[in-house]
Order: sequence, then C-alpha cells, then structure tokens
Amino acid sequence: RYDRRKIVVSTNVSETSLTIDGVRTVIDSGLARVARFDPNRGIDTLLIEKISHASADQRAGRAGRTAPGICLRLWRERDQEHRPAQETPEILRRDLAEVLLTLKASGVGDPRAFRWLEPPEPKSLDRAAALLTDLGALDGSGEITPTGRSMLNFPVHPRYARMLLAASELRCVPSVALIAALTQGRGILPRAAGRPVEEERESILGHDPHSDFFALMRAWHYADGMHYDVEACRALGIHAQSARQAKPLYEMFLRLAKQAGLDLRTEDAPPDAVARCVLLGFSDQVARRLDRGTLRCELVHGRRGNLARESVVQDAELFVAAEVVEIGGREVTVLLNHCTAVEEEWLRELFPHAFRVENVAFYDAPNRRVAGEERTVFRDLVLRSRRTEKLPREQAAALLAAEVAAGRLTLTHWDHALEQWIVRLNRLGQWMPELALPPLALEDRELLLQQALLGASSYREIKDRPIANAVRSWLSASQQAQVERFAPERVNLPNGRKFKIQYDDTAAPVVAVRIQDLYGVEKPLTIAGGRVELVIQVLAPNHRPIQVTTDLQNFWANSYPEIKQQLQRRYPKHEWR
Repeated sequence: RYDRRKIVVSTNVSETSLTIDGVRTVIDSGLARVARFDPNRGIDTLLIEKISHASADQRAGRAGRTAPGICLRLWRERDQEHRPAQETPEILRRDLAEVLLTLKASGVGDPRAFRWLEPPEPKSLDRAAALLTDLGALDGSGEITPTGRSMLNFPVHPRYARMLLAASELRCVPSVALIAALTQGRGILPRAAGRPVEEERESILGHDPHSDFFALMRAWHYADGMHYDVEACRALGIHAQSARQAKPLYEMFLRLAKQAGLDLRTEDAPPDAVARCVLLGFSDQVARRLDRGTLRCELVHGRRGNLARESVVQDAELFVAAEVVEIGGREVTVLLNHCTAVEEEWLRELFPHAFRVENVAFYDAPNRRVAGEERTVFRDLVLRSRRTEKLPREQAAALLAAEVAAGRLTLTHWDHALEQWIVRLNRLGQWMPELALPPLALEDRELLLQQALLGASSYREIKDRPIANAVRSWLSASQQAQVERFAPERVNLPNGRKFKIQYDDTAAPVVAVRIQDLYGVEKPLTIAGGRVELVIQVLAPNHRPIQVTTDLQNFWANSYPEIKQQLQRRYPKHEWR
C-alpha cells in the first residue's frame, strides 16, 4: 500500500492478464494497437483501431476489483453502438505459416477441408503455403518435406526454424539461435534512443554496417556481461529487462538445436554465414534501395517500403528485411526493420531458379516509341537494368496496340469507316444469330492491332500503316460477304440513288435523305433480310432534318402536306410534288 495515488499506464494486455489491488478508476481511450497480417502484401501491420464491446467491458472490469470503482470512456455514447461486439479472432488476422506446417505434419492434406473453429481466409492459407514452399518446408505438390519436419523441432516461426537448420550447415548455430531469441519478445534496443546514446553505444560496442542483427547481438552480449545492470544498460540505450528475458530463450534454442543434432560450434561465426542464414529465412523480403537520396525501397512481390532510419545498412544496395510492418498514424508507412545486407551472388547461389536475366519492352511516352531493357531479376524484383536494342516483337506490338486502343495514338487508316464496319458486324450478329458471326469486342480489337503492328517499335512506323485488311481478317471471305449483304454500308433507293447508313452500337441504324430523293419511296427501308427497319432522317434542301420516321407512307399522307407548304416558299426552285 502507498500513501499517495499512482497512475498505472497499461496496454490492452492488461484487459485479461493483470489485476492490481486498489485500482478505483479506469480511463479508457477506446483504442488499441492491433497486429494483423495482410495476405495480399505479405506484411504484418500494427494499426490503431477502435476496441470492441467485449474489450471495453474487460477494461472497465479492471476498476473496482476489490472495492467500488468507475470507468471513464473517452468516446461518445453513440460511437459505442457502431463498434463490433467481439474482437476479430487471431486466426483471421495473423500469419498462418506455423499453423499450416503443423497441420501438414499431422497429415492434413487439404487445410481448407480441416474442421476449423474459425475458418481462416483462403488468401492467408495460400500465402502461408507459398512461404513454406520458399523455405523448403513444402514441396511443389504441397506435401511436407524432411526439412519441414525438422523445422518443427523449434517452437518459433518457420522462418527462424529454417535459419537454424541452415546455421548447422554453415556452422553458426549459436549466433542464429541468439537472433531467434532476440526477436521473440520486446526489442532490446528501443527506437529513438537519441544521438548521444547511439554514439556512446558505437564507441563501446563498435559499428558494423552489415546487419542490424549484429548490433542486437553485440548489445545483448554487453548486457549479459554486465549482468543486466539497469544503469549500465540504460547508458547505451539497451533495455535490460528485455535482454534478460532473451537469455532463457537463447539457452532453450541451443538445447533444442543440440537435441536435433545440429552443430553447436562456439567460436565466432563468420558474418557472411549468419547473413546467408537470414537470407534463407527471409528470401521473400529481399529489398533494393530505389535511390540514395531517400529511404524508399522496392521489395519482392511488388511491394514498397521505407528503410528504418536507425538501420545500419544505409549504404547497402541490396538487403533483406526480417520485419516488414505497416505502421498507422496520420500517414500509413511500410517500415523495413531488422535488415541485413546481402550480395547478388548469394541470390544466384542459393536461389538459382529464382534468378534470371530477361529482355523486356516498355512504352517511352515522351518519344512515342517502344524501348527495350535488359533486366536482372530476382523473382519479380528488378536488381538492375540497362537499355538494349533487342526488342521482343510481340511485346513491342502489344504496347503500341494498347496505346492506340486507349486513344493516346491515332492511326490514319483506323477511321470512321472501319469503326462502322465493326459496328455493322456486331449488330448483324445480334439481328441474325443464325449467321454465327464472331463478334469483335474491345479486347479483340487490341489483339488484331497487335498482329497488324508486328515489327514496329515507334508511332512513326505505324501512323500510316494499312489496318483495314487486318481487322477484316477477323472474318472469312464468306462472312465478310454476309456483312456486306445484310448490313450494307449504303442503302439503295428505288430511284437508284444510294445513301450511307449510320450504324450505332445500341440504337437503330439511321439514313439521312433529302426529301426530293424520297419521292416515290413509300415502303419501309430495311436491312438484315427485312428484320431491321432503317430510321429515316428526312432532310430539307439545306440538308437540315425536318422529320424522323420509319413509316414513309404515314409521312407522305400526314406530315408532308404541311412541310411542303413551309418549304416551298423558301425553296421555290426545288421540285415539289
């Protein structure tokens, strides 16, 4: 008991696991940092979220355990109504690699058919299976491998289990065991310790620009040598209690490694060997600095992030991040922590099938041409590239076709007449399905364009290229004849005159004819074997529309007399019947 009041600041861990005698008042922010795994990007996220009703009740229950108490909630009462009843189960928001490996070892062939209490997201299972395959724990058919069974000897995430097995081959088990222990709990080197503290740490422990793990290990050895003295550790920015908690884990991993028959040599391991082990455990998180002026990086699987400012690998072009976490705040940031510099030759040596050199084409918009690059790629991460004149013909044609299809490049001979032919084909297929004409969709146009533009690499080469024959080749000669017969470009009037038909994707086809050219025409004008009546736009002598109709007989009987009176005075020189 104390003579004066105290304030206990706690996290959501205290909701269920902590009871402090004498607590009378709880002030609840209604928020919590929640760890989630994003299977779409393969990263862990740590975002601030609103707590559920159940969590709020748990927090309120901290007050008045031993005497009456109150809880002050720092949110509006109406906000409470919109909060979820329960927290999302952990299996729906965390990485499932360890769970999946255990299931595979237990003989569960299809994890989707397993009787889960809470079925996980399929994407999460797919991501876990991909990771275990990368680690060599599963084979190509999804069955567990001997390596996967050996990984189960270590009660850590499969990444670290794989690192321990690799460490046996590279003779650096103690170092990797210590890394595994240091990453299981709270970090022993808190962020933002301050520049003076960091300089003091470097002066005593030294600086190694190859791995953040090396800095962690030196700090732990210092804390262990000082018997975890709080003041001595604080002077170097080391969290003494976290370092102390890592020791039994370290000893446990060493015992497990010994039981598994791993080589436990105690002499100092070469830094390259430890770095290779880290790479084997995190090959799906290889990253490359985009430029020296910023901390922006590109990762495997199309992800991007920022290298942590306190990381020691600031000068490394390639590195592997053991922690990729999305941190929420005013701006969401993907932060790369616990990084280790790696060499390109290690990628070639350890992952020969994931390493390739390829020639690709890309569209150079300012110069309106396709350019080529020779790219050195690890999985889907471009390590370096250089311009080349070797252009894959199909890629170049596809890129130019996409620009034409998007309307950013125009072709002289892709004109209104060609567009009308495509509409005629598609509409005739609707009007006369028995002809079995293949419709020409937007994606089909791009395919035909690609074929027509093969061999070209610039807009200048394709601008005036003949294109109509390539498009019409979509149909056989007999099918083209059917289009001309049943959906003609022009309609013939009984007086021998021909007029162009305007086709539309959805509306009825239209023909515009001067009133004098319609004299003697009383029957409907039709196409498609008489199934489709043309809409007739009747024009005055000045070619402006005065009537729209499909019923000429009714037009002559009812509308024409009045129109004739109006127009005959204005155009007396024209023929009026």
